[in-house]
Amino acid sequence: MNSVFIAIQLLTRFNLKKVVTLDRASIAASMAWFPVAGAVQGAVLVLSHLFFSLFLPAPLVSGLLVAALFLSNGGLHLDGFADTVDSLAGGSTPERRLEIMKDSSVGAIGAAGLVIILLLKFCAIYALLTHAPDQARFAGLFLFPIVGRWGMVPVACSLKYARPEGGLGGAFEKNSIRVFLISTFITGVALSGLLGPWALTTLGVVWLFSVGASDFFERRLGGFTGDVLGFVSELAEVIFLISLVAFEKIYQVGFDALIASGRAVI
Repeated sequence: MNSVFIAIQLLTRFNLKKVVTLDRASIAASMAWFPVAGAVQGAVLVLSHLFFSLFLPAPLVSGLLVAALFLSNGGLHLDGFADTVDSLAGGSTPERRLEIMKDSSVGAIGAAGLVIILLLKFCAIYALLTHAPDQARFAGLFLFPIVGRWGMVPVACSLKYARPEGGLGGAFEKNSIRVFLISTFITGVALSGLLGPWALTTLGVVWLFSVGASDFFERRLGGFTGDVLGFVSELAEVIFLISLVAFEKIYQVGFDALIASGRAVI
């Protein structure tokens, strides 16, 4: 249970008042339970949706859900997203990119990136709330932080830490296959249990993105940093939401076409 508490306290603003052992090994092991931390945030989103939708229209509810997600982890991953965008835009060498990433101030390109990712997240949540059936709507809100946290795992398991001086994120470098398998099992069970086996296709899309991101950052930075993990998590959330809306529509159209062709044969 120590690893579960570490994961929740690393990735969310929830202080569980639990004394945990923080060393390199326990931090590394906690990555297996990152989807559980995402489930905590997903539960916040579902409860927020149930409350706000009682008296507010879908656009306002969508905006408030983006705010609730931000508050549940203090913008941890958005900060990493902005720093990563700035570093990629302003640096011509891995060393320079890492130097820019370490700067706590957000540049113009990073700010523009934040606007874009938040707009995409808002639109994806709005599409989920207005176009998906009830089951997919609530399941999607609960699941997308889970998948977003899982998206970091393949990157950390395949890359070394980019900063030679080390850092907190260095505990996750070249993480074990056990960590990957546990986190993938939790995420896969949550997806298939709430939406059915077809939803695993969305996990496949996010996995392909994570693999591509790993290759990209290995070439650009020589590895990953904590900011890179935040960048990957933010994009994984949006990619999952878009995939969920798209695949749900595709499968529904295919199912309707199958029923129509069956009726025609009869």
